[in-house]
Amino acid sequence: MRLFVNLFILIAVVVSCSNDDDRQDTIIEAPNISGVWKPARYEYKGKTYPLSDCERKGQILVNTNFSGVYERYGISSSGTDCSLYDSFSGNWNYDNMNKILTLSYNENGIVKTLKKQVEDFSNTELKITDTSKDLDNIPGNDEASLVFTKQ
Repeated sequence: MRLFVNLFILIAVVVSCSNDDDRQDTIIEAPNISGVWKPARYEYKGKTYPLSDCERKGQILVNTNFSGVYERYGISSSGTDCSLYDSFSGNWNYDNMNKILTLSYNENGIVKTLKKQVEDFSNTELKITDTSKDLDNIPGNDEASLVFTKQ
């Protein structure tokens, strides 16, 4: 009986050790978030929507020390002027696990955050969820993808 137990333990050790030899560690390199990202287009329900020249003035700027800005431009209510709608300066953080890009900034002594849900991210393109625009001419803003390209 003791011989059977020892033989069983020896077989279990050999089998469990052999599995480790076949394992290969895979390192997944995250894309480089730093740089200037300019809005390029909207994507909604399989269609691409161009941006106005005014909207293309916006940017996500991430410096190598993760400081940076978020700026968004749009046509004013008069329909003739280009206006800066949002401008925040602070420190960026990218949560690769949850795909969230967060800017922490100070407004009148209060620390606030601006969070952007990242749909797709490469070294040249950044897609975030954007609900600020009506793209399908049906009242109400649409949940679209705002695509930025790295400059």
